[in-house]
Amino acid sequence: MTSAVQATLFSPAAPGWILLLLAVGWSLRSAAEATPAPSLGWKWWALTAVTLLCFRWPMLWVQHQLNPDESQLIAGALTLRHDPVFWRSVDGGTAGPLDYFPLLPAAWADGFASYAVARLIALGVVFGAVVFAGETLALLAGAALARLVVLPALAAVAFTTSPDLAHYSTELLPALLLAAAGYAAVRQSRAPSPRGLWLIALLLGGVPWAKLQAAPLAGAMWVLVAVHENRSGRPRSLLPLIAGVLLPAVFWFGAALLTGQIEHLVTPYLLGNLAYVGTPHFSWLEVAAGQWQNALSDGYLGFWLAGAALCLVPLAVWHFRSAPAASRSAALTATLLFAIGVFVALAPRRPSAHHLQLLPLPLLWLTGTALALAWPRETNSTPGRKRLWLAGVFLVCTLGPQLAWRVAGIDSYAAINAAGISPARRELSRLVRTYSAPGEALAVWGWRCSLYVEAGRPQATRQAQAEPQLREGPLQPYFLRRYLEDFTAARPPVFADAVGPGNFAFDDRARAHECFPPLRQWVQAHYTQVADLDGTRLYVRNDRLPPAAP
Repeated sequence: MTSAVQATLFSPAAPGWILLLLAVGWSLRSAAEATPAPSLGWKWWALTAVTLLCFRWPMLWVQHQLNPDESQLIAGALTLRHDPVFWRSVDGGTAGPLDYFPLLPAAWADGFASYAVARLIALGVVFGAVVFAGETLALLAGAALARLVVLPALAAVAFTTSPDLAHYSTELLPALLLAAAGYAAVRQSRAPSPRGLWLIALLLGGVPWAKLQAAPLAGAMWVLVAVHENRSGRPRSLLPLIAGVLLPAVFWFGAALLTGQIEHLVTPYLLGNLAYVGTPHFSWLEVAAGQWQNALSDGYLGFWLAGAALCLVPLAVWHFRSAPAASRSAALTATLLFAIGVFVALAPRRPSAHHLQLLPLPLLWLTGTALALAWPRETNSTPGRKRLWLAGVFLVCTLGPQLAWRVAGIDSYAAINAAGISPARRELSRLVRTYSAPGEALAVWGWRCSLYVEAGRPQATRQAQAEPQLREGPLQPYFLRRYLEDFTAARPPVFADAVGPGNFAFDDRARAHECFPPLRQWVQAHYTQVADLDGTRLYVRNDRLPPAAP
């Protein structure tokens, strides 16, 4: 790594190191405390929040997209700013409406600044999930143990420079909803209340409307809560659990019905997701190997997972029988949820690294409940020393390798993240701004959602990219028909055909817009090509062109 790249990416981390060492010292000191506290406290979370921000600060300001999905989500938010009716203005593909609306603040930023705002929102969502998970473990096993378990999770999030793990991805909000539901469920088990049940059910019911892929985790948690309530002699709890979990579906179906968008909810979101999972690109073994490679891509998630297994599997097996029944039950529940988390991360059978964002939450729960099995519970001085020894071994296994890897400065993504924007790319967005006014729509054929963000223009078509139009499948005729209907209705001033050399997913111009005759005819009749830059042909509506010289 060159000194220039290192300075670009790591200089703001200097205070982060000091704060992280303070957090480690705090955790080790509290490990010897005899009385477990039920909460980590705001001071601890303030310390970890600033630590996280220090390390991730340089990633906020990378000028280009970190992942194509990042631009697609921001483009959807830009469009919702002008028309907030989901499925009429935006089709999120495999992502639901709850993934898009939190990004509305990014829609008010200009051009490249939208990326920074979106990444800051992503960081807040990730941190919120860690807070809920940590507080859940504090209720189950005490704050001292929870602090230890949070540290390697915090490091994995803070240290990563992997573009796939640092952007606002579609898995982040579902993880936050699941983490909040887990915390509410543990509180409900200690202080039952109807309001608690409604809250749990609403949170879990909202998960499929952020990411349908995460629905199995939400469903498993709902069943676990229902079983616990029934075993606790509260069978009437089933009514708020059923009603609450259905309310988000009633809301979104009702909104779609009132706005005439039922077809565009059912076909692309429900049937489209089923088609997505039903057309795997790899075998289970191949995708598992690919995702493990992704976890090791910058080291941190892989080190956390491997270190936790090395440390906790022997300890959990050894102490399982002697642990209290409540600790055993919590560990088994967390193991089940982690297994389901692995399944949903692999289920699409595509080794997309951002699918791994569904794993940190169940991994946090599992490491915390597994460590609790071996955690000494006596209050005299000897168990205090045992807790300190156990805490040290845990941190050496789970946090130590991450610290060593970061200090070594091995970063395969440094050059990518430090790269600038090419002049041709800047000129492309400048031309879009020249030929269209703020608020006017842009149409894109192919997969170049970054152009919406860089030019600051909303989508002319519901879907920001044309993958479903270009991939053969049972739903392709629907997507082609809808694209043309949206295009002709919007009559955008600018049309970009982003099928060409260097573009993401589609670089063969045999699949350009001319391959769809109705679209080719419409473009030929109403648009004129003005540029071919960076693998993208730019067309301007004829009435927006300056009059020809006499």
